[in-house]
Amino acid sequence: MKFPNIYESRHYKLFPIIPIALLIVSLFLIPHIQLDTSLRGGVSIQLQSNSTIPTKSLSAMIDSRIPGAEASVTKAGDSFSIVIAANTSISNAHNILLSIYSLNRSYSNSEVALVEDKVALSSSPSNTTISREISALEQNQTGYIASMNSTLAKEMAALSQFTGGSNESYNGSDAVGMVAKAQWAYATATAKYKSSIMGYLGSIMKFPVYSYNDVTPTLGAFFLKQLKGIIIWSFILVAIAVFVIFRNPIPSLTVVFGSANDIIVALGAMALFGIPLGVASVGGLLMLIGYSMDTDVLSAIRILKRAEETPEKRAFGAMKTGMTLTTAAIITFTILLITSYVVFIPTYFEISAVVLAGLVTDLVTTWLGNTPLLLWYKKEKEVS
Repeated sequence: MKFPNIYESRHYKLFPIIPIALLIVSLFLIPHIQLDTSLRGGVSIQLQSNSTIPTKSLSAMIDSRIPGAEASVTKAGDSFSIVIAANTSISNAHNILLSIYSLNRSYSNSEVALVEDKVALSSSPSNTTISREISALEQNQTGYIASMNSTLAKEMAALSQFTGGSNESYNGSDAVGMVAKAQWAYATATAKYKSSIMGYLGSIMKFPVYSYNDVTPTLGAFFLKQLKGIIIWSFILVAIAVFVIFRNPIPSLTVVFGSANDIIVALGAMALFGIPLGVASVGGLLMLIGYSMDTDVLSAIRILKRAEETPEKRAFGAMKTGMTLTTAAIITFTILLITSYVVFIPTYFEISAVVLAGLVTDLVTTWLGNTPLLLWYKKEKEVS
């Protein structure tokens, strides 16, 4: 069956309206996207159980037992995935612990400088400048110790529900001892929190094995910041590579538009279908940049670099080749999506779902967006 060449239509310049409309809709959806525990912090539990408790009932039971859990439960076969929001007290205590580490680092640096100045003063006892520096450093050390004491008290208060309000003594002038106390309190609290969660789950359902992953909000925020940087640099490097190939800004801009549109629409689909954004799904988004670049470069080379036949026919030929490649990838990731859902592998499920959304979008973006724009540019260049 022979399909008509859509690029021979006099209305081909209107085709980009479709991917642009998808882009606009996705921009409204993206603010509603959910972050998984790898980026927002919290607890992620995977376990195998033959329990028949409905997922909504299990979520409600966890919320009633663990304040602030905001539990989310999904099930595939006999596999359960449970996501629990980060405990506020433990999250606050973690930030306080980081503050104690910072104060201890400043105290240690001051101590080293103090020792150096005292050695220097022993060689030059009449040096008033060094004497003043020593006095200032000693005052700083006193301030650091006082701050560590008050900060440690805040941590102990935040974790009192887990540590039992431990009044175990420690040397208030020993920075190392206070750091050890702060570490003990945080480790004890996280262990008891895990024990309370798994103990409750064990009381309502049987499971032979489980995995328990805990990510602090601070670490999640760090991951998110790094991932944003990776995606931005990916766009920049792709644009540079295409510019080197074509020595022309137009193909570079269309490739960046194609990749950006694929990712933005994929994010919109994630918000629409409740697929959380996490380290795994970001990996899928990065894969989309590669897929998008393949089809966009294919289209640009056929239209701008080749000379056989007409630009419209070259564009249509590129579309048939590119759609064949993309369709093969769609079939592959559909199989992965179904398999990962059946055997319950959340990481593969997230990756395949994200890539599938992006690949379907790429069909629209490349052949109804980028290619008509390149064709328009080519024909205008020939006329001029």
